[in-house]
Amino acid sequence: MRIIYLGVILFILAVLPLFPPIVTSGNSKIVEVVASSDEAFNKALSIAQSQGRIIYVYPEIKGFAASLSKTAVDKLSRIPGVIIGEPVEVKALGETLPSNCEAHGTVLTWNLDLINVPTVHEVYGLDGSGVYVAVLDTGLEPQWRNYFPEDKIASDFAAAFLGAMATAYWSTGEVLNKNAWEADTNGHGMHVVSTIIGFKVYGFYVVDGVAPGVKIIPVKVLGNSGTGFSTDVAAGIMYIANLFKAEKESGGNILPPAGVVNPVVISMSLGGRALSILVKYAVDYAINQGVFIVAAAGNEGENGMVYPGAYPPVISVGAAGWVGEWNGAAWWRNADVPENLTNQVYVTDFSSRALPGQDLDVLAPGSWIVGPYTAYGAAHPPYWSEGKPGQYYYLGGTSMATPHVSGVLALVLQKDMMDGKIDLNQTLAEELLENSTLKIYWHSATVRNPDGSTTTLTWGDNATGSGLIQADLVIENFTN
Repeated sequence: MRIIYLGVILFILAVLPLFPPIVTSGNSKIVEVVASSDEAFNKALSIAQSQGRIIYVYPEIKGFAASLSKTAVDKLSRIPGVIIGEPVEVKALGETLPSNCEAHGTVLTWNLDLINVPTVHEVYGLDGSGVYVAVLDTGLEPQWRNYFPEDKIASDFAAAFLGAMATAYWSTGEVLNKNAWEADTNGHGMHVVSTIIGFKVYGFYVVDGVAPGVKIIPVKVLGNSGTGFSTDVAAGIMYIANLFKAEKESGGNILPPAGVVNPVVISMSLGGRALSILVKYAVDYAINQGVFIVAAAGNEGENGMVYPGAYPPVISVGAAGWVGEWNGAAWWRNADVPENLTNQVYVTDFSSRALPGQDLDVLAPGSWIVGPYTAYGAAHPPYWSEGKPGQYYYLGGTSMATPHVSGVLALVLQKDMMDGKIDLNQTLAEELLENSTLKIYWHSATVRNPDGSTTTLTWGDNATGSGLIQADLVIENFTN
């Protein structure tokens, strides 16, 4: 971890290895397995059950994760139609910097203004009601009720999947700890959620969210360190996919309100440097069930995108900013973003560029996004503590950009549901979002830094995707 002190400003950047070691214990290691037929799946699963320890079984995609010896792995590899992979470490894609969030000012923030969210709320009367967004992340911290209305968090459907993580599996032997979803000390998941539904500032006022009417399903697939494994991500995706499948098969009687099939979006502000076979199959399964999937492009800059965001069927999101940042006191809530955004938008230097074979769809605000973030795991210090440790932070990253797009998708799904059924699917939604952007045809911008200095950033066409998402255009361009 690198910490740079500049006056009253702290930059905190977690540096993690791109290719972590495989999770092992003794002579065993965790592997991911998928099969092309029921016969191959049943045979492989039988060997794994008798000669190792099963972590997750995903019968819908003929896959499982298990801790096996090399001998057992060799046996599986000889079964025709069996594919064996290794877990991929994934991480939350955010960088942090504390803000000065005095308890006064407007509830509108620059990032919502940049993508015209207020127009959708005020002119079209849409807030995402009737839509569920499953946030696969670090979960929420125990004090989440201090920031979010309790009825906006779908606690009955919240879950945690930590089976392949060293702390949860090798130490305790526990595969699933459902209640861990609200035992986070990292804060990343809570900040992501705050962009979607907004948040309370010390109970004095509420900062608006992209889609404040949605219901959030927190699904913890990352540990409190902000890292995890693809096996857990796949488990989270499969859980939500099967939840939506049950919602459809019941005629809409699983997720409230009853009697209508409520759309579900999976939002993933995480990624790893490879596409795990289980995550690929889980994504395909979820999309086939009718779930919408949005994921971060990554913070690797010219090194390319991360997965599952780089997987073409996923709606991927890069990070953009506004050249008016850091202009005046409390600029994040006082600044007025101009209507003409030509040369006003920049692509962050960390936002992953699309390498050949990778698919970057859209950009969203991801430079300086304010939200609740309890630094160093501190739990809700009083507002008179002068921010030591801080409670509201600027975070930057494609992690922060992703929930903007997940929220915009929820807004248009609310409109889609006005005829009583879901007409959009993943492919149509991706096309709609890509066709509802501000095209970024310029390739440089000079931006202010928090210390008052300026930096000139440059980027190529591989950094912009289809452009910066515009919420009002998404609504205007949608027809059902």
